[in-house]
Amino acid sequence: MSRKREDQEGPCLHCMMVELIDDFFAGNPATAGSDKVDTDEADEVIDAIAKTVAELTSQQDGVIRQHVIEQLMRQIMHYDAEFRREDAVGAIASHARH
Repeated sequence: MSRKREDQEGPCLHCMMVELIDDFFAGNPATAGSDKVDTDEADEVIDAIAKTVAELTSQQDGVIRQHVIEQLMRQIMHYDAEFRREDAVGAIASHARH
C-alpha cells in the first residue's frame, strides 16, 4: 500500500465499483423484483471488467498484460473460494439452529 493511502484512507475502489454496478442495475433491471444476479447481469459485469482491464493495460507490453490477466484470474479464484467458505459456514450455522 502506498504511503499516501496509509496516511489518508481514500474511498474503497471495490465499494465504489459495487455501488456503481448496483446503481446501474437498479436503473436497468434485468429481472424485476429479484435480489439474485442473473446471467445477463453477470455477463455485463464481466464484459465491463474485462474491457476496463484491457484498456488499462493496452499500452503495456505483452508480458505485463499477461501478468495482469493471470493476477486477475488468481484473485477471482481466491475471492470465489473465500465467499464459498463463508457461505458454507453460514449454511452450517443455519442448519445447527434448526
